Amino acid sequence: MDLMTLATHILLFIALYTEIFLLLAFLEYKEKPTHALRAYPSVAIIVPCFNEETTVAKTLHSLLALVYPHNKVQIIAVNDGSTDQTLAVLQTFKDEPRITILDQKNAGKFNAMNAALAHTHADIVGCLDADSFVHPQALVRAITHLETRNADAITPAIMVSYPNTVLGCVQQAEYALSVFIRRAFDVTGSIFVTPGPFSLFRRSSVVSLGGWRHAHGTEDMDIAMRMQERGMRIINAPDVHVMTSAPRTLRSLLKQRTRWTYGGIMNFWDFRHMIGNRKHGTLGVIILPSVIISIFAALFFTAQFVFISIERLISLYVKIETVGFALHWPNIPELFFFNTSSITIMSVILVALVIALIYIGKSISRIRLHPMALPLYITLYPFIAPWWLGNAAVRALLRVQAPWR
Repeated sequence: MDLMTLATHILLFIALYTEIFLLLAFLEYKEKPTHALRAYPSVAIIVPCFNEETTVAKTLHSLLALVYPHNKVQIIAVNDGSTDQTLAVLQTFKDEPRITILDQKNAGKFNAMNAALAHTHADIVGCLDADSFVHPQALVRAITHLETRNADAITPAIMVSYPNTVLGCVQQAEYALSVFIRRAFDVTGSIFVTPGPFSLFRRSSVVSLGGWRHAHGTEDMDIAMRMQERGMRIINAPDVHVMTSAPRTLRSLLKQRTRWTYGGIMNFWDFRHMIGNRKHGTLGVIILPSVIISIFAALFFTAQFVFISIERLISLYVKIETVGFALHWPNIPELFFFNTSSITIMSVILVALVIALIYIGKSISRIRLHPMALPLYITLYPFIAPWWLGNAAVRALLRVQAPWR
């Protein structure tokens, strides 16, 4: 067995092991029933805005429609030095008593979050990106889970707003898979990202951590890692629904994912003492190493595919140059003939598991997948993802910050 074949077997085994581990953990978990809220804690939702003139009004309207005692909700919209009409749009809400508008020079999302944190004494603080929209029952459901399970933070189920394009369909399936993954991470105590679309925190927990930090443009991962580092509890609620505006062009998708991946790699480096550390349980021993290996595996399999493709093209060219071009009917394989190599079998099982996990995510979040979401995801995602993974890896090696947009 050559080195490349051995590496392929090892990486496929690790991928299968991780997926099966998460699936079994999910299936064995029995969720405790939630109880009705006896009292409603005060909540402040922070909406950091940078050049969001086309979406921020819809975002604020979705927050104003939340089913929750109005005197217990404060919405803090922070204009972070926008160069478009975002501030003008925000000013149209100045007479709404539940909305506070802050304006500052561009200093980054983490600074906008901290500025808003200083303007509230609410029991619970949360974030909603200015291109996302919440279900009317999202807040009361999130608070119910937070109080029932006595957690420090909670993450929602995030869905794509308008999956009516090829990229939208691909991302819808991807987000359905993420719903399952976050739920499985919750079961194993391993959530390491509190995403911008409607993650909620106990204010006391955030203050004890010193607020948000820049963290290579991924403050949502940094604060979750610091919470895990201190033994705080982060949970997930798949019935807390949030819609987000997914990138509509390949260029914007690559930029977004490059930034996410670059920030993730850099945060892994910052918290490298947690990787493989049994003190941090499943997160340290299984999840963090698996995520790092998955990045390497994706790049490895892409390089392998390119190498084999080039090798076959060269072989075809040599054959044509030698004996000329001749059209032959393709050989029809014998009935019941299958490639039974271990790599093929492991690959088929891996793809089947991914499809199953997507459908579980769809089921627990009650997402209605576009009919083309799964076929397009399976077909296109393996060719798109390596671009941002490779770009982010190179940037991380060279310490070159990924652009915001």
